[in-house]
Amino acid sequence: MPSFRGGQKALMAYLAENVQYPKDMEDTCAQGRVVVSFVVERDGSITEPKVVSSVSQALDKEALRVVNAMPKWMPGKQNGNAVRVKYVLPITFRLK
Repeated sequence: MPSFRGGQKALMAYLAENVQYPKDMEDTCAQGRVVVSFVVERDGSITEPKVVSSVSQALDKEALRVVNAMPKWMPGKQNGNAVRVKYVLPITFRLK
């Protein structure tokens, strides 16, 4: 399986630092989990991001923005060779 550089803890820290609750959504109090799928390519780059479980258009857009801005991952390997791997990432939006 591919992995975020620094591991799961680093991925959670990246999300905590970079996910921004959309200002125009604060009035609606929309909260929930947006699930995004993407492919980690052989070189660790992220391609084909798409929302597979939506909360709202604004939160979906923010989740895709954060995924598209992620640094390269360590690619998945099979028999010692880097391979393309589909990855599913839940991103939780919660008002403080």
